[in-house]
Amino acid sequence: MTTSAENDEIFVLTVAWDKRSQELRAIRHAVFVEEQSVSTEEEFDGQDEHCLHFLAVNQAGVALGCARLQANGKVERMAVLENARHLGIGRKLLTSVIESATTSGLTELYLHAQLHAEPFYRRMGFLPQGETFVEANIDHVRMTLALAIPFSRTIQPRTTATPTTRPEAPKAAASTTPLGQTSFSGREEALAALALYVTKPRRTLYLYSQHLDNSLFDNGDVIAGLSAFVRAAPPNQLKVLIHSSELAVARGHRLVELARRLESKVEIRLVPTDMASEDRTFLCWDNAGFWLLPDYSTYNGQTNDADPVLASRLAGDFERTWQRSVSDPELRLLGL
Repeated sequence: MTTSAENDEIFVLTVAWDKRSQELRAIRHAVFVEEQSVSTEEEFDGQDEHCLHFLAVNQAGVALGCARLQANGKVERMAVLENARHLGIGRKLLTSVIESATTSGLTELYLHAQLHAEPFYRRMGFLPQGETFVEANIDHVRMTLALAIPFSRTIQPRTTATPTTRPEAPKAAASTTPLGQTSFSGREEALAALALYVTKPRRTLYLYSQHLDNSLFDNGDVIAGLSAFVRAAPPNQLKVLIHSSELAVARGHRLVELARRLESKVEIRLVPTDMASEDRTFLCWDNAGFWLLPDYSTYNGQTNDADPVLASRLAGDFERTWQRSVSDPELRLLGL
């Protein structure tokens, strides 16, 4: 296989084994089984479904390298195709692994480095431990890296409404109903409410937006909140429905970039043309709360962190549309 990797920008995606196993398997078979004579049984050890995988691709989406991270902090299966080496792909892969591990709360990484690769891992901050040993008929050395304590964005704890306690309203909110529902008017109030309420979800988060309004969903605080949510726990997932990806791609939208980097946690799909008549833009989470613009062309709406009836109704509408939604290759190939 030939590639234009030398002239391409390289992106590292965080992927799930069940979605990209074909590409991951092909790289590892070429590097470990064919080049290094590792047995197929030893290479594909049945652990892949339990690991976090990293896939390096070029602008055309061609897979060039990979790595995997076990929950205990072990980095494994670092591989780059022969005709794509010496281009910094390994460094980008390992940097992504380190960043992901740091964000997830791990305090140390370790790996079994082939002796010829020890200088590379030293440059990345890993230190050798102990004597060399043989693994898969190849000399290795154990190496470790102490991870930095990540800066943690403060997330306000979720508030559950009771007869005497109501959710805290956004500072810019104009009015609050007796039932705890907060109304907002204008872009600034809509954004203030959105930035606050993206910190509320704990399990599921659905976003429906016609064109991923840049002024709302590409805001730094909103992106930080969404990123914190999907990284907070392994099951957390953000699903996004849009009518068109054209504007998001043209503007280099950061939510699209987040989906590209964390595709196992963030998924964006297109609403079928015959269903793309929805005027609402909304978030809903945990069958408990929502943020809603009844008409996406204006910024007048409401939000509530404790309205399971409307939140469940919005979630049901979203899920029915999601079942008929489709993926858009343009969202995966975006180079930012």
